[in-house]
Amino acid sequence: MNSFIGGVTNTAQYQNRLMVYDPKQNKWLSRSPMLQRRVYHSMAAVQRKLYVLGGNDLDYNNDRILVRHIDSYSIDADQWTRCSFNMLTGQNESGVAVHNGRIYLVGGYSIWTNEPLACIQVLDVSKEGKEEVFYGPTLPFASNGIAACFLPAPYFTCPNLQTLQVPHHRIGTM
Repeated sequence: MNSFIGGVTNTAQYQNRLMVYDPKQNKWLSRSPMLQRRVYHSMAAVQRKLYVLGGNDLDYNNDRILVRHIDSYSIDADQWTRCSFNMLTGQNESGVAVHNGRIYLVGGYSIWTNEPLACIQVLDVSKEGKEEVFYGPTLPFASNGIAACFLPAPYFTCPNLQTLQVPHHRIGTM
């Protein structure tokens, strides 16, 4: 399933739409809208759920606000749920990668400080009912608008590759 979600129109309207592409029909189909509008957010698929993280919305004065809560979408039920756990800090324009039931939100931008971020937040959704959010290792430099992925490569093919270790302590464990 290819999908897109949220965003802003050419008339500056923030969106909460979820659209999925059906290759058999060769067209985009509407699905249940998100619980809240979001722009500059990240999205990841784990098993049969989409997770929407970060981004921002507009408040009643039309000022941008960070969105720290996490919403999940069940593909099978066409239903959104507000997760019982939140991000530790707001992140916009972040890279996102998934590995072994963990979503890694990498770098990004803070509208609080108006600066790029060097943090990595890890959302572990591998065990339903025992989800947790914690900080991963800090990036060597702050960056926003980046892309991220996991490259499964045996060590012997990349002997000079340095492994980033997730710290043993869990900040903000849920």
